[in-house]
Amino acid sequence: MHAQKILNACKKNLIDLDEEIILILKAIGQNLSIIIEGESGTGKTELAKTVAAALKRPFYRVDGDENLTITQLRGWFDPALVIESGFGEDSFIPGPLTLAMLNGGLFFFNEVNRAPSESINGALSAMDSRERSIEIPQYKNIEAEYGFYTIFTLNPSEYIGTNPLPEAFFDRCIRIYLSHKTGKDAEKIVKLRTSCTDSELIQKCVLFTEKTRLNSNFERGASIRAAIQLTQLLMDGVSDDNRILLTINAVFSGKIKLQPDISRSVEECLEEIAEEVFFVNRPKN
Repeated sequence: MHAQKILNACKKNLIDLDEEIILILKAIGQNLSIIIEGESGTGKTELAKTVAAALKRPFYRVDGDENLTITQLRGWFDPALVIESGFGEDSFIPGPLTLAMLNGGLFFFNEVNRAPSESINGALSAMDSRERSIEIPQYKNIEAEYGFYTIFTLNPSEYIGTNPLPEAFFDRCIRIYLSHKTGKDAEKIVKLRTSCTDSELIQKCVLFTEKTRLNSNFERGASIRAAIQLTQLLMDGVSDDNRILLTINAVFSGKIKLQPDISRSVEECLEEIAEEVFFVNRPKN
């Protein structure tokens, strides 16, 4: 498919990411691995999935955690089948990395810095722009089919429970950074995801979400996912102040984190922002 057609297909689902899409397509064309870096809710996964769909390639996802092993990535031998037929194709259960290589698809490794370094090292030869292969002990050397490529994501703001990534890993990748969409771009995304036709409501939900990221009471604010959820829950025309506050608390209370020295409750801080966004004309107590 022509690059412009792929870009146009991606733009139906992504807002203001044209340059990032073009860079990813160029990297894929040169067999370069890609790191998409950004905080939660900046669209890392959506970008990868959309490109894979536009390219019409299979999507194989792995989520990094401390228990992820090389075997889980590459594949393993079924003991019962080994007894029956020995080590070989009939007894081997391919993992997502191997499947992506064999089927010419996207190997998507989410939150790669949460996985053990040994697991990441196990994927290095597959990531190499020339090698593009992995050796399965007691089986064979797996060489990537045309269309195989790798995308990794990491969240730079989360370090608890994460592992340092090998230098060789970064050496094989290009790095793309995504930031939170704001203003009109954020409103376009919310409209796209919710099909809401109330532009004033969308504007308020986006503004409220942005204020949680700017508010000095919060160590961590909410992402556009919260704006999408808030719009979905209010787009039926809810106008009662108490119901709006209940909805705000339901959406945001688990997504934000207060500064350690703040003595007020999350609900009090959220209501203060609601006064600025949703209840501007409400009489003050």
